[in-house]
Amino acid sequence: MLSPEIYHRKVADFMSGVEISVEPLDPISEALGKMKKNRLSELPVMEKGNLKGLITFRNLARRRKMPLFAHVKSFMISPPRIRPTDRIPQTAERLVTRDFRSLPVTVKDQVKGMISRRDIINAISDLKELSEMPIETIMNFGPTTVEQDVGMKKALMMMELSGETTIAVVDNRGHFKGSINTSDVVALFEKPQFKKSRGDFHGESTIRDREVGSFTTYPKTLNRSDSVKRAVDLILGERMDLAYILEGDRLVGSVSEVDILEVLLRGPVTGGPLIQVAGLEDAKMLDASELQTIISKALSKVEKLTPVSSVTVRIRHHHHREDDDKYTVNIKVTTPDHVISRESYDYDLLAAIGNAFGTIEKQVRKERSKRKSNR
Repeated sequence: MLSPEIYHRKVADFMSGVEISVEPLDPISEALGKMKKNRLSELPVMEKGNLKGLITFRNLARRRKMPLFAHVKSFMISPPRIRPTDRIPQTAERLVTRDFRSLPVTVKDQVKGMISRRDIINAISDLKELSEMPIETIMNFGPTTVEQDVGMKKALMMMELSGETTIAVVDNRGHFKGSINTSDVVALFEKPQFKKSRGDFHGESTIRDREVGSFTTYPKTLNRSDSVKRAVDLILGERMDLAYILEGDRLVGSVSEVDILEVLLRGPVTGGPLIQVAGLEDAKMLDASELQTIISKALSKVEKLTPVSSVTVRIRHHHHREDDDKYTVNIKVTTPDHVISRESYDYDLLAAIGNAFGTIEKQVRKERSKRKSNR
């Protein structure tokens, strides 16, 4: 549990000013340029100080063919509303569950500032509990990777599926070679290749595909003996969205902004395993009590094999035309020995939850059997 005081702090205490924005009639090329230059994933769309919408790189990346001279208003979305009086934990949950890295803070339609994941992480960075917390209690043991000879189009698809803006690059032997992020993909948008083909308008631009290896950079990394505080300092100091944990040249895990914010979302310690559900508003036809019952039932099978201190279930709804009801479920279970994180994808939310818990149960059972054999 973190210091109780942090749970009562408000957005107004940590929000920053609006330094970068675009207007509804600005071209998409200008928005992309500002995103790349300032390493942003979202930009508020404003007119005379009023919020008109939000332009996100994730939304732009889903468009296969996008004229760079098109107006921003054609691609903007309506973001969740954050008020200066909202509390930090509730705001962190909105950022995590809706996959936003920053959101405008408004009073009615007037923009008062921006609040980001980084602002909230910075707010908790000096808490002594983080220095005492091993990095293994929050790390993801199965980070998404892509081989260095894969094309950038596939890498972009994998980024969208994982919900991260950074992805690890490995060679064909699994050795860590570095990482790429969405700012690298923006470079492809800014330099389109023009072609004329049947079914296309003359001069319509398409994204040129290049190998991931040509964009890879080698970031600063962590090791398994580090604390959560060390991960926080690295992510803030190096302006990273995600930090990788290595053993030698092998990638063994990662820590993201979301993993750090989930420490805040856990809240006070209660009796029994702490169950945290993020993204419930995306779960159609389910209320909180029903979902809690389903999770508790699936968790009981794991608890028969090992004690469980906390469970985080993160639900993401994929808003694609061809699969409006497809879900990604990420489940992180903390036991005395490990933090086990698994993802599952399905058109049925309950099936996705069951599959993820089933995979975790198999891993716990396998490790338990291995320990018995060793004894």
